[in-house]
Amino acid sequence: MKEIFTVFRSKKAWGHMVLSAVVFFAIALPFRSLFTLLPGVTEIRPANMVPLVFGIQFGPAAAWGISIGNLISDILSGSNAFVCVTGFVVNFFYTYIPYKLWYTLRLGKEPIHPVRLYTVLEIVKYILVVFIDSLVTTVSLSLIFEAAGFQSFFSSFPLLFFNNFDFAVILGIPVLSFWDKTRLGTVVPEYREEAYSRQRLLLRDFPLIIIPVIGVVYFLYSMAQGGATVNSSLALGCLCVAVAGLLVYAFRPTGKVEPLPQRREGIKISIKGKVTIGFVLLTLVFLILLTVVSFNALNVGGDLSRLEVWNYIYLVLGITLNLLYGIAIAFLWYVEKNITTPVERLSYLTELYAKQEHDHDKSLARLLRQLADTIPKGDEIGALAVSFRNMMDEIDDYMVNLAAVTADKERIATELNVATQIQASMLPCIFPAFPERGEFDIYASMMPAKEVGGDFYDFFLVDQDHLAVVVADVSGKGVPAALFMVIAKTLIKNQAQQGRSPAEIFTSVNNQLCENNEAGLFVTSWMGILDINTGEFTYVNAGHNPPLLMRAGGEFEYLRSRPGFVLAGMEGIRYRQTTMNLGEGDVLYLYTDGVTEATNAANELYGEDRLLNVANQHKEDTPQQLLPSIKADIDQFVGDAPQFDDITMLGLKIKTVKEEGRVKS
Repeated sequence: MKEIFTVFRSKKAWGHMVLSAVVFFAIALPFRSLFTLLPGVTEIRPANMVPLVFGIQFGPAAAWGISIGNLISDILSGSNAFVCVTGFVVNFFYTYIPYKLWYTLRLGKEPIHPVRLYTVLEIVKYILVVFIDSLVTTVSLSLIFEAAGFQSFFSSFPLLFFNNFDFAVILGIPVLSFWDKTRLGTVVPEYREEAYSRQRLLLRDFPLIIIPVIGVVYFLYSMAQGGATVNSSLALGCLCVAVAGLLVYAFRPTGKVEPLPQRREGIKISIKGKVTIGFVLLTLVFLILLTVVSFNALNVGGDLSRLEVWNYIYLVLGITLNLLYGIAIAFLWYVEKNITTPVERLSYLTELYAKQEHDHDKSLARLLRQLADTIPKGDEIGALAVSFRNMMDEIDDYMVNLAAVTADKERIATELNVATQIQASMLPCIFPAFPERGEFDIYASMMPAKEVGGDFYDFFLVDQDHLAVVVADVSGKGVPAALFMVIAKTLIKNQAQQGRSPAEIFTSVNNQLCENNEAGLFVTSWMGILDINTGEFTYVNAGHNPPLLMRAGGEFEYLRSRPGFVLAGMEGIRYRQTTMNLGEGDVLYLYTDGVTEATNAANELYGEDRLLNVANQHKEDTPQQLLPSIKADIDQFVGDAPQFDDITMLGLKIKTVKEEGRVKS
């Protein structure tokens, strides 16, 4: 209760107060005369979103500001003194209750955090807060109208409830999802453990119990009177009890507020994006339904009063929207459970595994297995988790079997050999890769400089008409680079199979790889998607070497294009793609810098010129012949010098094109 009045001592609180008043006033005033529901009482109020959002974020300062903003709006619209005072008091509690609720309600074992709506559980909690706040406010306001002789309790209750609840949910969720972008901050209540622990449950929750109970008792009493309107004296008595409950609630202590957990942008942002898009679409649905149902109801209303018409409209919309809410939240829960959370766990698993010293720490090994086992199976993420699980098991088995008879160096060598096999098995290695497809011929190879490497290639059918090819090089060597390679490869393929363009794939994957990249690793990559029917080829370059392209009957030339920034180097990079046509007989050769930077004993580089000459010497070869020929020339050039970088190559030859392609700008 103290904080309600102490806010006037803070300059920051005054700023929040003024901002809340201005925003509420700016949204509420235009609807006063244009979309009236109950003349002199209420109208269609998108502004009902503001008390919930600003109340949760700014607390008592927002309650004062919105009450003042509503008072000014009432005065300018010509409302009488009773409506002005009532609106001031009701809007104060309508704004203050969500603030108290958010920091007292706890769902499950989750700690109390400032609101950000990063997870489905937080969305459910917000909707619950809105529901309780709308119910308590509507019961109180309906009792006021009954006692004042404006409208009966039951004639105004549905309209007022859905007017509060729908707008607060539909518009509030997108606004709260983008709240971080505003940099307006959040006010967190002061926590006193001794005061919180002394409160009895019934006393703390008294207002939340008594006010809805008043509404139920009032309803039953009305039914017992044969549906007749209850007299104003009883309504006034019920109102006094409700107000007393709200005053008790103002003293309710809040729980201990934990700081927001460190957000993993590459994972949690996907949920946030889905939440925002989902509920923005629901907003559009709401507006469409409102228009259609309103016109229909107003045209066929017949003898129905204006209040009855709007009650009908809000009832239909309320039922429809709540069904949509349920579907949307179920979908978001599925995405979070099966995509977001498994990727987050897998990322943590790889980071933890990459950092461990292979000293057979039993507690750490147990934790790694538990994390791997919690990831749902049945998709690519699950398959990757199984691979990690098998890798850990095999490595541990080898370490145990060799511990008594081998030295540390032999143990590590055996361990890395297992990792090499697992890594090799994760790359396409069966050729011909698509024997049933006669439109193209593809071949690839990867030779790591160490037991495991950071290079990788990939090719797969996005659908029956589109082929994706990828070649990439992770900075660094050894196990950390290999684990980072697995994550990058999986993310790229998952994004591609969602039907995204190469530029969209790299933009999304870059943001995900940047999160918690403490090792400072990055990836150069080149990716293209081929329309098998038309020969249309769209590609994007993230700091990678330019490929070689040979047109039918011609010679190999470098496909020069402006490369974008490397993946995992900087968050927020937007990549640009280029489109060209590939015709029958055209050959594309992709490679990593391990080819051109191969070094001989004299410290000379193999170089782009030599690569181009060798490729043209074998331009008539198939990809299965071209790649070994180039590798043989590299080996001849290097001689006895050790290989210090991974060598990865991929060749693609177009054999037939069904339709004439068209290059897009």
